[in-house]
Amino acid sequence: MHLSRIILAMAIISSACVTIANDAAVEKYRNYTPQQLADLPEKERSSSVPMMYSFAARNGLSKGADLLFAMQLNTLMYAGVSDYEGAVKSFQKDLGDKATGVLTVWQIYNLEKRSDFQKLSRVSFPSDYSSRKTDSYATVSGTMMIHDERIAWPVNHVQLKCYKADKYCELNQLYLVFPKDDSWSQTFNVMQDTPQYYDITNWSDDIVDAVPSDPGSGCRVTALNLNFKTKEFYQITRNGTGECETMGVTFPKLEKPRIAQIVDGEEIINKEFGDLRQKAFSFLSSAFRAKVEKLEAESK
Repeated sequence: MHLSRIILAMAIISSACVTIANDAAVEKYRNYTPQQLADLPEKERSSSVPMMYSFAARNGLSKGADLLFAMQLNTLMYAGVSDYEGAVKSFQKDLGDKATGVLTVWQIYNLEKRSDFQKLSRVSFPSDYSSRKTDSYATVSGTMMIHDERIAWPVNHVQLKCYKADKYCELNQLYLVFPKDDSWSQTFNVMQDTPQYYDITNWSDDIVDAVPSDPGSGCRVTALNLNFKTKEFYQITRNGTGECETMGVTFPKLEKPRIAQIVDGEEIINKEFGDLRQKAFSFLSSAFRAKVEKLEAESK
């Protein structure tokens, strides 16, 4: 199995364990105000309080905190400057919390996250789709997707180049990581995967087949099948006969072959950014959203 995939799987498992361990602490301290958190014994604050709450408390106790929060409330279409207390209460209601007018560390964390989310906009990312094959060279570029399941990074761009004389193909992948709900900052990250190399097993008029140059543990077997006549470019992964435990991580058997395909990614990428806009909209004041939705309904 490719090293980057192993690292990803280990990171996911590790993250899940940390999340489970922190859930109790997140729930325990969520209704504390910044001052109540500051009044805790230093040992408890440093060892038990989630870091996101420590940062929220620090911001809540800083000079000019009300102005900062008012600005963030305004970003979310609450009347943060003209009616700060009313805006806080409306925000608390939208979170499903009791409207006290005093922000807790959980609410400050969400306020900062939601206001930062509004700053995200569509970024330019390659979506070109092309293929070409000659007697000695073949290339495919586009977006990698997986049939019947969601790929880890839907907004991606792959470039595959194959060389007949040298009997190998090189696959490079660039992908855009969207911020998650538990991300420290609401920003995009552009990542590049380690190049993957494949040995060519068949080169005919319209077809190129290849298998990994380094099969790894043999837990799973991957093959490339490229048809330049039908414009179908597949990466097919099946269960292998090798060891499926690596560095303490056991990979489950695939229930069926995993079929990835290089396609024109324009629609996929548009959907991901559309979903992002919808999520940002859902973070806005419910009163503001109601007015927008009413206007849209009347315009139909």
